[in-house]
Amino acid sequence: MPSSHPVSELPPTACADPLQALRSATAAQHARLDAHLAIGRPDASLEDYKAHARALAAWLQALWPHLQMLQATIPGFVFMPAPRLAALKSDLQDIPPLTTTATGTPGSWPLPSAAAGQLAAQALARHPAQPHAVRWGFAYVVEGSQLGGQVLYRQLSPRLAPHPLRYLHGDGAATGARWKLFISLLRQHVTPSPAALEAACLGATAAFAGLQSHFPAPEGLPQ
Repeated sequence: MPSSHPVSELPPTACADPLQALRSATAAQHARLDAHLAIGRPDASLEDYKAHARALAAWLQALWPHLQMLQATIPGFVFMPAPRLAALKSDLQDIPPLTTTATGTPGSWPLPSAAAGQLAAQALARHPAQPHAVRWGFAYVVEGSQLGGQVLYRQLSPRLAPHPLRYLHGDGAATGARWKLFISLLRQHVTPSPAALEAACLGATAAFAGLQSHFPAPEGLPQ
């Protein structure tokens, strides 16, 4: 729940480059999350991917309103392409349910993540003068997850075929170019001031914490 994933207390931001500051601020969270993902195990199954896709759907829906606010200021870049959620829906529909609900129908589409939404709101409340910088931090984690999706797609597509893994495939070969464009915009719109960098880093760590809330650590490993 949100209370178990408080927004991190960040050390003073020493790096003036937004990308480097964000990487440094989220490095430990990134490593923990990668270590705990069932979908990253050698024996990952379609059921593991279904759980992964449902968690991503809840997380992305919670962050989407904030990305839409960025969208209004950067018309040349689509921060949350609608096909991403559509791909998750199609992927989930293509995995036969092991169980059904009490009404006999497959499990419903996930609601927006309450944990991710609360953590995002806390980050924004901590930096009321830097809301856009906080939201750029959210966007950094969302866009970065697409790079991770490419890695997972290459690992999983042979084993989980014929499932198309649409979401993980994402933009395919164009993913790298999209990331480069995003980083260029990030550097243009997050000023290298201590206040803006701290706000962006807080947004990124909040976004990571919201995602981590859906992937609890295995017994014996730290959250």
